[in-house]
Amino acid sequence: MGKESTAVIDVADELKQLNSSQSSATAIDAVTKKKDERQPWRYRLFGRPLKKENLPKDNKQSVTTSDGKKSKEVKKPRWWMFWKKRCKVGPIPEEQKPKEECHSKPKTPKHHTKKEEQPKQNNVPKDQLKRKKEVTVAPIKTPRYKQMSCLGFPNPVQICYMNSCLQSLLTLVCFIRDISQQQQVWSLSPNASIIRSLIDIKESHFSSNARQKLCVLAAFKKVVSLRDSEFEDLTQKDAHEFLTSVLHQIRSLGQELQVLAASNGTTYSCPVENNMVFKMLNTRKCKSCGTGSAREEDFTNLSLDMIPGGGTVHEMIEDYQKETELEYLCKCGGTVSGQQSSFINLPRVLVLHVKRFKYSPTYQLIKDHDPIVLSREVVVSSKKGGGCYSLVSTVNHIGPTATTGHYICDGVDPDVGQRDPTDRWFTYNDAVVTETSGASVCDHRQRTSYILFYQRQE
Repeated sequence: MGKESTAVIDVADELKQLNSSQSSATAIDAVTKKKDERQPWRYRLFGRPLKKENLPKDNKQSVTTSDGKKSKEVKKPRWWMFWKKRCKVGPIPEEQKPKEECHSKPKTPKHHTKKEEQPKQNNVPKDQLKRKKEVTVAPIKTPRYKQMSCLGFPNPVQICYMNSCLQSLLTLVCFIRDISQQQQVWSLSPNASIIRSLIDIKESHFSSNARQKLCVLAAFKKVVSLRDSEFEDLTQKDAHEFLTSVLHQIRSLGQELQVLAASNGTTYSCPVENNMVFKMLNTRKCKSCGTGSAREEDFTNLSLDMIPGGGTVHEMIEDYQKETELEYLCKCGGTVSGQQSSFINLPRVLVLHVKRFKYSPTYQLIKDHDPIVLSREVVVSSKKGGGCYSLVSTVNHIGPTATTGHYICDGVDPDVGQRDPTDRWFTYNDAVVTETSGASVCDHRQRTSYILFYQRQE
């Protein structure tokens, strides 16, 4: 059997002597009693080992030679005794209570040990751990309404008509996005300076540097005046005429940019045509013979007559499409014909111009102060189907007469969209920007609204 301990040999001899007796049960009890009396003190303190033959006696180990004699017992090292007393050589409990972790970390379940968690942490790449740390310490983006003080445009001279129109165009997210996405095309054309100037204004919109904004505004005004001399001087101008001129100049670059894009293997789509251009069908019919003609015409905005005493936007659109009489000499000899306009298709952004300025019987330009019931939503029909539009911006003329006054703009916050439940709008009064709501705009701009921007609901 190899090596045997002294305790095992003594127990075996005693069992042989007791087995020869008549009562085996009494003998076993006697042996157990004698054996318990000789139990070492460490067993009585710390418990008996499960297998006695595999455990040494105290810190000594007997060695049996080849002739069967036992050599001197060899003492184990002193460090073994030190750790034995410290750990008390007791059985390891099945579950050890984990140390309490920092209060900022979640507690680990009892059935999870640190050895099980360590490989999971080691499997995570170091670059991902760095990214997580960067995300936790990243600064919170400042909300748009806290930056509204930077959204205004300076007005050193009488350019409020330009500032209000630019703020309305910047509110049209779809229009600005179409321009920005085609930068690789128009950036190659030296004639597309009006588009570059408009994007410069858009990029400086959130800047608090008034001098920088003044430079980009002056550059934009100069570019527009190169093709339209009406806006060369520093006097007050009409906002509707300025907006129409800007849209026309951008649209006039379409054919040139399409050829330039085709030469570079790309395509170009005019942002004005994509968002604001729509077609109207103008028909004329003789009242006498019934013969007539039809003609299609493109529009970027629609000029509406005001209803005396006040009316809604929908009533003004319907009134525009009613049949009117005009003097026309027909081949049959008739002198009266009926004329009517209707929508062929509908744009993504419907720009409506309210005719507040008109000439009196004495040919003097006057301002009409009749109210308009502004609708947050309006439904328009056409030959290719109808569409529902939501009000997103207004250009307003504040002043008693047509020759004196001031232009301001109201626009929905583009960051929250037209269906924002908070209904957050901004009023742009040149460099002064205040927060408002769409409901407030409809209530307070009935007598001052001049240009209305309606965006189609998808």
